[in-house]
Amino acid sequence: RHPADGCPEVPLTTETLVESAPARSRFAAVHPLLFAAYAVLFLWSQNLGETNPRQVLLPFLGIVLGAALVTLVLGLVFRDRRRGALVATPLVVGLLMYGHARHLLAGFSVPTFVQQACWAAMVVVAVIAAVRLDDRRIARIDWALDRIGAILVLVTLVLIIPFQVNAFMGRASIAEVQPVATTTAAAKRDVYWFIFDRYGSERALQLQYGVDNDLPEWLEAHGFTVLADSHANYIRTVLSMATTVQMQHLDTVAKAQGARSGDLTTVNEWLQDAPVARQFKALGYHYDHIGSAFDPTRTDRGADVNYTVPSPPGTGDFADALFDTSAVPGLLKGLHLPPASDRVRQYKFSTYALDAVAKLRHEPGPKFVMTHVLLPHPPLVFDLDGTFIEDAEAAKLGGAEMYRRQLAYTNARIEAIFTDLQSLPEDRRPIIILQADEGPWPPSYATGRKTEVDWPAGASDKELEQKYGILNAWYVPGGEDLGLYPSMTAINTFTTLFSRYFGLDYELLPDRIYSSSDWYHPYDLTDITDRLPSLR
Repeated sequence: RHPADGCPEVPLTTETLVESAPARSRFAAVHPLLFAAYAVLFLWSQNLGETNPRQVLLPFLGIVLGAALVTLVLGLVFRDRRRGALVATPLVVGLLMYGHARHLLAGFSVPTFVQQACWAAMVVVAVIAAVRLDDRRIARIDWALDRIGAILVLVTLVLIIPFQVNAFMGRASIAEVQPVATTTAAAKRDVYWFIFDRYGSERALQLQYGVDNDLPEWLEAHGFTVLADSHANYIRTVLSMATTVQMQHLDTVAKAQGARSGDLTTVNEWLQDAPVARQFKALGYHYDHIGSAFDPTRTDRGADVNYTVPSPPGTGDFADALFDTSAVPGLLKGLHLPPASDRVRQYKFSTYALDAVAKLRHEPGPKFVMTHVLLPHPPLVFDLDGTFIEDAEAAKLGGAEMYRRQLAYTNARIEAIFTDLQSLPEDRRPIIILQADEGPWPPSYATGRKTEVDWPAGASDKELEQKYGILNAWYVPGGEDLGLYPSMTAINTFTTLFSRYFGLDYELLPDRIYSSSDWYHPYDLTDITDRLPSLR
């Protein structure tokens, strides 16, 4: 009230505001939820170009609701919501941000046990404060933590919202390639398209690992045509595979996005219900999609059936990254429980995919089977007999021996699957296309890809050959000539199949090879075709 009314004027301070505004108590003790939200939004802000809002939504809701539950339980334990929140926040922050802190402190050579001790100390101090401080001090700490949490969330939103708006505005309205026919005079054989990730050409593996790979020789002996000078058209998996299934180069997307854009969500979307899948379905094919652990190819909404490792809703690359950067892997290891690491995921998904495709042999057709397997792509986990190599044993064997074993296992599974498919009666033998999305990573690319240094400009011609040379082999029953040629690139896979086998009206595309300037600018493209030694 005004002093003229006969009441003394009370100065407004932070303390009196906290104590005298009962309405504010409804918004008190929310900082555990804000810090939980920040952990999710921070990771998203670091991966904007590769993560769309749908991938974030369920993990975000799950983690925030989990933080709310922890706060509620601790509020009951301490018989005060603010006191419970005071203990909940260091638990939430330590649990969700543990991996980020470990990575940061590793740069200063801080031992892991020091980080763990500091986290435990924060929780202990919070418990003591929750028990011993009076209500006024608890309210002031709560007020401060709520505002710190809100500021952190706002900082991430300042990064996320403009990026999402610009990405949406910059997405090209690209004319979709529609099926050109619903009938064909060709025999509707099953078609199997295998993508083995980072499986380089014979030349690329020799340059990278010094490996004399015997799979191309085996394939030729079993009726395959091996395209010895084949290359990926683009530097990254999603760019390469998306342009193959869209049967068009990146020109329109690159122009719409701009050379400085880092948004890959448009290209990720290109892998869903793509023109290749629609054309097969228009011809009466059943589409079976066998996915990998890589989010953009884990499932395809255009498939009739998706085969992938059963996972809880909301899981994927983003959720896996949240898990890996939390304290949970360390806690599981400390309790001697099996961790859910990249190595374990590699083993589960690759084994599942190879087993699933082998079981489709007797399913009725005609069917188009697309299989993406992250082999011989790292992490290196497979022994010669397909058993999992534990971390300790892997460290003893070393990278070169581990790669040799994983490649040998991959080759053995490929040969077994193809032998089974070729053993079918002649009129039921499928067309088999075996490809890679890219070659192995030269050391200079592995270390420099996430800098803004123009790697292709500084790479040697041999390094480019390592990175772009891919395995590309075709089996067409009866030896039918599709006009395959040694330098045919991945982008002409289905234009060739549709036009030369099915007799449909598709034109071959230029066999040009492009490099992005760096990881963060996928649309800043340079034609490097003439730099590849095998194409000169």
